[in-house]
Amino acid sequence: MELERPGIVRSLAGHDRGGLFCVLGADGPYLLLCDGKRRKVESPKRKKAVHTADAGGFQHPVLEKLRAGHPTTNREVRRALAAFRAEESRRV
Repeated sequence: MELERPGIVRSLAGHDRGGLFCVLGADGPYLLLCDGKRRKVESPKRKKAVHTADAGGFQHPVLEKLRAGHPTTNREVRRALAAFRAEESRRV
């Protein structure tokens, strides 16, 4: 799985299985993930890309900010993930 731009992914393996994360970037076969709470923007989690799944297309100002290369806060990441969860629950 190759992610060219930041987005939202779901963890498929590990103790954080099923959790949603925001992709900050890539480091070889690893993705740099944060959720704004347990994994902060300042110290993202390195997780192999094969252990994640794209959560689908989602537009949010925070993701646009990350794509542009601007810094973001943990609070903004938490709000983006909460908005994604709310939209996901409306779809089901």
